[in-house]
Amino acid sequence: MGIRYVALCLLFLKYISGGFKKGFKSSKSVNYSSVCPTVTIREAYGFFVPLIFMAELHMLSHAVISAFLARMPDPEPILAAYSMAFYLHATLGSPIWACQFVAISYIRDRASIIRLLIFSTQTFFLVGWFWLIVALTPAGIIFFGAVFGASAAVAENAQLCMIVSTLIVPCVFFRSLAYALLMLNRRTTLVTLGTFIRLIGLFGILAVLQIMTNGALVGMAALTACIALESVYAVFVARKYYFDLPESSEPLPTYRELWRFGWPVMVMQTAESGVAFTASFFLGRLLRPELAIAAFSVLDGMIRVLLGPLRNLAQAVQTLTHNHADTRVIGKFAIHLAVIFCLAMCAFQSDIICRYALENVMGLPLLLADYVAPALLLTPLLALCMAAASYTRGQLLASRKTAAIAVASVARILAVSVLGLAVLSMSDANGAVVGVSALIAAFATEAIILGGRILYAEWREGGLFH
Repeated sequence: MGIRYVALCLLFLKYISGGFKKGFKSSKSVNYSSVCPTVTIREAYGFFVPLIFMAELHMLSHAVISAFLARMPDPEPILAAYSMAFYLHATLGSPIWACQFVAISYIRDRASIIRLLIFSTQTFFLVGWFWLIVALTPAGIIFFGAVFGASAAVAENAQLCMIVSTLIVPCVFFRSLAYALLMLNRRTTLVTLGTFIRLIGLFGILAVLQIMTNGALVGMAALTACIALESVYAVFVARKYYFDLPESSEPLPTYRELWRFGWPVMVMQTAESGVAFTASFFLGRLLRPELAIAAFSVLDGMIRVLLGPLRNLAQAVQTLTHNHADTRVIGKFAIHLAVIFCLAMCAFQSDIICRYALENVMGLPLLLADYVAPALLLTPLLALCMAAASYTRGQLLASRKTAAIAVASVARILAVSVLGLAVLSMSDANGAVVGVSALIAAFATEAIILGGRILYAEWREGGLFH
């Protein structure tokens, strides 16, 4: 089994870096468009580099909120309440966030955008009922106490944050469609500018909210307000490209077609947020649950800043890949990114850099910094796993073969659950280390499954774009 696994990994690496040689080519006549790439490495960097800054600014906004809350008096219950609400909000909202992937594949004209907006509204009905129950009824207090082991006071603050987070949903409907339209026109610089406006606005919003209220509510209200600001900007700059589209150029995709493509992507997005949510569930069973959850929340915020661009790799691959030749170009590009981000995370092997980041940049008290520090040593491996998972995910999205994505997404949650069950026997385990290990297990599992699906398509189906 070990030899077969190594051979499979080597074949997949060969595929993404240079494609298969003559022995794997189909005996059928070759379509020139399938062997002539529509994108170059330089164009890939030109498309993706603005997304690096966008992801950094986007995730930095989350880290700023965590750091702001961490500087409040008695920060542990505040961070715990905010992170519980944030992870639940991100998990329940995953079907809605997935609509941007669907839009990239299906925007053709103005009529299709209207249909996609209606489709986005449909996705909210999947989870909106549960969202409102948790936010508005006593069941929410019971839920946070049972799932996260939160005290009554922390659970009440988390529920209040959930109420505010419902206002994010309509903003995301329009932002997702606007950003998808900008990406299809390769105007990723405008996307980055929107995130910059969001971050700048966040500082002012936090300053005002601190005067008006306190606690975890400050964090969620600030997040909602800055997303609303970003959404207004996105719609404003995308309107030109919307009006450049024809009114109706081809038959509209049916809702059944959108759901067939979209449901695995929704499962993927749910798993993306559900990994942290599931990890937090098991962290709530450790000896000091609030410390473990607070530490993982801070660490997750740092990871979102430092490795956030790799999450956008899937969208870049989906947008830029149109045929088999593109997979080779984008594969080399993905390897470049994996190496770059892995080396960047190796900087935390230095105790000086690690301490400076935790104590000076994040402003963590000494106890929390000591608790988080060991987990940073695992982040180079996390970078490699994230790059592999994002690349394989993007290839399957581009080829509209999304069923395997759903399978891999479920497997991610199972991998985290298995790890969590193993940790339950060690109640004094470091929550930050457990959290990062859960992320590594999730991305590695996804990369193996999706990589296997790509290899199967090459061997048995004549390629992803056949």
